[in-house]
Amino acid sequence: MKLLAITVLLVACGGGKTGQPTTPPPPKPITCARAADGMVGLLIANKNPKPPDDAVDGLRNMIRERCAKDAWSTEAQRCLGDMKTADDANVCGTLLTDDQQAALVQAQSAPPK
Repeated sequence: MKLLAITVLLVACGGGKTGQPTTPPPPKPITCARAADGMVGLLIANKNPKPPDDAVDGLRNMIRERCAKDAWSTEAQRCLGDMKTADDANVCGTLLTDDQQAALVQAQSAPPK
């Protein structure tokens, strides 16, 4: 009886093999929003307390805008969206041109609208 209950539980939870190969989830689309989410996520990951939502949203929107206006490459957007560490950020930063980096720094330094 126990074996039957464990088998039912495994099948219900997806633990049983069905003979069908599992399909990996589709990759996340490469977008400026994804790049902004990755950058902001890394910036606030270890902040305690977390910055206010309106400040985080403002930063995220500014990054999206710079990404779109400055035509960041797909490779840069993918890298920035996937980064998890400061070392990742350093690598991803090399994928932006000097002009793109300067525009981002200037936008970040500008007073809020």
